[in-house]
Amino acid sequence: MGVITRPIRPNDADTVAALAAALSAHEGEPPPPFDAEIVRRWAFGADPRFSGVIAERNGVAVGYALWHDGFHVGRGTPGLFLMDLFVVPSARRRGVGGTLMEAVTEAAREREGTWVVWQVHPDNREAMAFYRRVGGRRYGAADFEMLIEDPDDGGFR
Repeated sequence: MGVITRPIRPNDADTVAALAAALSAHEGEPPPPFDAEIVRRWAFGADPRFSGVIAERNGVAVGYALWHDGFHVGRGTPGLFLMDLFVVPSARRRGVGGTLMEAVTEAAREREGTWVVWQVHPDNREAMAFYRRVGGRRYGAADFEMLIEDPDDGGFR
């Protein structure tokens, strides 16, 4: 049986959190503070902030992708910010990642989007090669973040 993708559902929250932890481990990072409760609150609560899909083979989750909506002033169009895309090691190089990217681009089209943008850990050469194979391109942007909940980070007060 092939791989299917479907929208995440509230009862997938534990699986989504586990896949996010697996992605962090793959990148040499500790698990993020992203548990099932957070998934249910922010993907399915009163004011959803992200969406996603799960890839399954024979009813078992083998990957996922999460995104949130955005708008590109320079293009004048909506699009998606891809937050995470991960395929379990045993399912890699079997079309799962491509199937997930197809689901992400379809979600962008459904929202009248014309673009998808994402970040890749700088040491993840496998992911960079994959994104190039599916049509992604690097562009000259610098990443910044401001943690507004930490008063010691020098951010706006």
